Amino acid sequence: MSLPPDAHSARAPLAQGSITTRLLSILVPLVLLAAAGTAFVAVRTSRAVVERFAVDYGQDLANRQAGEIAAITREKIAFVEGLARQVESMAATGTSDRRLVAKYIERTALAHPNMVGFWFLAEPDFMGPDQTFKDGDPTLGLPESGRFATYYVADGQGGVKAGEVRPDFYHDEYYTRPAQSRVRQAIPPYLYTVLGRAVWMISYTIPVIVDGRLIGVAGTDVSLEARAQELDSRRPLGGSIYMINREGNWTYHPDHALLATKATVGEGAQFQLSADELAQVLKVQPYEVERLDKNGLRIRRYAVPMVFFDGDSRRLLLLDVPVHGLSAPFAGIGTAIMLAALAAGLLISLVLVAAVRAIIGVPLARMARTIDLLDKGGAVAVPDTGRDDQIGGIARALDRFRGTLAERDRLRAQVEERTTALERMLAGVGAAKDAIVLFDRDYTVLYANPAAISLLGAPDGVAVVGRCWRDLLTPETAARSEEGHQRCRVDLMSTGYAHMVSETWESIWGRTMEAYETTLSLRPNGDIVMVLRDVSAARRVAREREELQRQVLQQDKMEAIGRLAGGVAHDFNNLLGAMLGYVEFLLDDLDPQDKAHSYVARINAVGKRAKELVGQILTFARSDKGELQAVSPVAVLEDARGILRSAVPATTEMSFQIAGSVPNVRASPTQLVQVLMNLVINAHDARRGEGGRIRVRLFPGPAPEDARVREGRWVEHEALPFDKGRPHVVLEVEDEGHGMTMEVMTRLFEPFFTTKGKGHGTGLGMPVVYGIVRAHGGGMTVMSSEGEGSLLRVLLPVGGPGAMTAPMLAPASVKAVPHRRLRILVVDDAAEMGDMLLEGLSRRGHEVAICETPAEALEVFEENPLAFDAVVSDQTMPGMTGMALIALLKTRRPDLPCVLYTGYSERSDEKAVLAGGADAFFLKPVVVERLAAKVEALCATRSGVSV
Repeated sequence: MSLPPDAHSARAPLAQGSITTRLLSILVPLVLLAAAGTAFVAVRTSRAVVERFAVDYGQDLANRQAGEIAAITREKIAFVEGLARQVESMAATGTSDRRLVAKYIERTALAHPNMVGFWFLAEPDFMGPDQTFKDGDPTLGLPESGRFATYYVADGQGGVKAGEVRPDFYHDEYYTRPAQSRVRQAIPPYLYTVLGRAVWMISYTIPVIVDGRLIGVAGTDVSLEARAQELDSRRPLGGSIYMINREGNWTYHPDHALLATKATVGEGAQFQLSADELAQVLKVQPYEVERLDKNGLRIRRYAVPMVFFDGDSRRLLLLDVPVHGLSAPFAGIGTAIMLAALAAGLLISLVLVAAVRAIIGVPLARMARTIDLLDKGGAVAVPDTGRDDQIGGIARALDRFRGTLAERDRLRAQVEERTTALERMLAGVGAAKDAIVLFDRDYTVLYANPAAISLLGAPDGVAVVGRCWRDLLTPETAARSEEGHQRCRVDLMSTGYAHMVSETWESIWGRTMEAYETTLSLRPNGDIVMVLRDVSAARRVAREREELQRQVLQQDKMEAIGRLAGGVAHDFNNLLGAMLGYVEFLLDDLDPQDKAHSYVARINAVGKRAKELVGQILTFARSDKGELQAVSPVAVLEDARGILRSAVPATTEMSFQIAGSVPNVRASPTQLVQVLMNLVINAHDARRGEGGRIRVRLFPGPAPEDARVREGRWVEHEALPFDKGRPHVVLEVEDEGHGMTMEVMTRLFEPFFTTKGKGHGTGLGMPVVYGIVRAHGGGMTVMSSEGEGSLLRVLLPVGGPGAMTAPMLAPASVKAVPHRRLRILVVDDAAEMGDMLLEGLSRRGHEVAICETPAEALEVFEENPLAFDAVVSDQTMPGMTGMALIALLKTRRPDLPCVLYTGYSERSDEKAVLAGGADAFFLKPVVVERLAAKVEALCATRSGVSV
């Protein structure tokens, strides 16, 4: 493309047109006006900005000082709070020794020598009648009344001494205020004699309440003089701080002679407060005021409340700061604002230059480059066509000319692109793995890709193209698919798309498919495209996946029920353990000839039956496989014959069949007998009438398919999947009872599920079987039909060589009387268990301390790691497990005997517990005599004393 000869000469006048003149006539006045306005605003606002910054800075400084001093005070209050909680804990746990409380207060005072002292003033008859303490240790009872009032003060030499307590302390404000209000109090300054010296001090007090009853008041004292020395160094910005309470008394003043005195009130620098300030102080309200000091300097005073604890609103912090000190950090703000105004004027000038260039110079340069490119035949978009000035008009005219050339190039590129796309599509159809066939309206084949020819088994495309699709299928296939093809035709005509999945397909050349997927689409010209896909393998995979999902869901269901049952059994074990423990105490205390003794013995028998029931629940929940060994299933079955025969009435016929050479399995012989017993009892309970027959069979796997299942008379349910390719042993128990529906078979192994009716069976026998077999890595299958009897098949993997050994019996517990008194720490969050162990161990002469949380136990232990001879702990507790607690205690005292007990835990067995650091392990319900004997034996081993 070429331009007219005068095109280039027209560019210079265009760049110098009216656009530049209009733009400069507007921008230049704006720049001048903005510079003048900026300077005016800067002069007027700089002084107000500095004043506001100074005021806010002073307020922030006052708040920060108040917060820091309050934080220091709250830390001191925390000391007495810990003291109050410890006394409350001692009283709540039944401690009756005043010496323990006094000793704890002495240790607290010794740990905090910067406080005047710590004290506890009790209500009458605290930890025993006051009369018994009248003439004894004065730290345990006042000489006049015997009332418990302990006060320990710092002696100034790193130690503590017992301070003097007034006999009538219960009339003094430091006792009456917290005792009557029952909330913590900060006592205003008062004068008290400490070690013979009068001290102005403030007390922080906390009432100690147990079960809603006030038992005393705990407190700590802070010397006003000592606190003043700590605060004297605080002089922010050369100013001064003061503390005044709502009674108008100075609780801190740089002039220590004014401590605890009333503030002077009046107008003038000679007075400490004005009348308005006093009104704010009495209401503990924040305020800000400017005043003159005695030297005539301007002082700004900030008053902010100081809160030491919730509900506390008794004091203000006053901060006096010279006005010049507040303004000094912001003196440069006015200068900065003026400089900013000058910079703004310069920036606006630069923006003006840039704007002229961007609005005029750059667009004209872009237009010139575009014309040059079009002149050379290049394809380029014309810029600035959206503008409504002279430049926009030129751009639009140029763009219309460029469009004529671009349309021609676009049509040429479109033809080339569609040709390439058609070639690629044909190549893709030919390489597709799915069969793709093109029909006309009568389903005559117009085209078939290589995959379609291969699927049909045709020798080549000539044998397919030109023939009707139905003629390429066997008559049976065409007849089966006719109904589906009719529906597809309706969908195809209405929506242009049809889809179906069918089974059993065969072509005239003998090619077959178990399942196939057909997709039809209607072309605009009336032709039909069919995509045919063999989905036989996908169908088989889907069926296998559905079966696997069903098995996984059943496994998850059983595990969830097991965890629920285990949790319930764990909580029940706590209650059952406490009950059986107290029953043992009653059996020991009651005369065997007493009628009550027989009642308690019956309670004990019922409790043991409950213990066995909980054991069955835990067997299912834990899936505990016990101690495994090489076991001969034949020997187990032979030894159990007598037991099994005696478990059912003589009217029930039992037969035992052992076929072939049955290999050994790795199992617990006791649990195998339990599996046999539960299966036989379940078969007996399913009988019809008084007779019936039970068959027990044992043979090496794999088991043959049962004829009744193959014939459809029985339904088979795989309750516990097993890899039947592994070597295994098969144990079957068959009955001729009422049989089961599939619904009953799927719920057979759920805990507490039973069809025996109310009062017959607990619903735990079959879940126990399920838990044992699962723990042994075995499988279970149920075959039955309603009214046709049942067969339960157990599959156990083959184990190593060896013979069955008899299960070890636990030695009978023997009561032993300890030779020395032990100090034992018991940790259990269940109060009933802790109380029972406290009673049982105390009856054997031991001293017992109870902690309800591991955190509390650690705190008690850290106070004196040598205070206890042994530790007994539950496993499952809030915040920390018993194993973790024992590990922490062992880091401080590796020789400390530690015993762990638990009601249920999937992660806790005896080997794991002993490997984790514990010295002994018990399962709930705990027999106190056995636990005590074990603790005594461990302590005797550590000390070398025989028990």
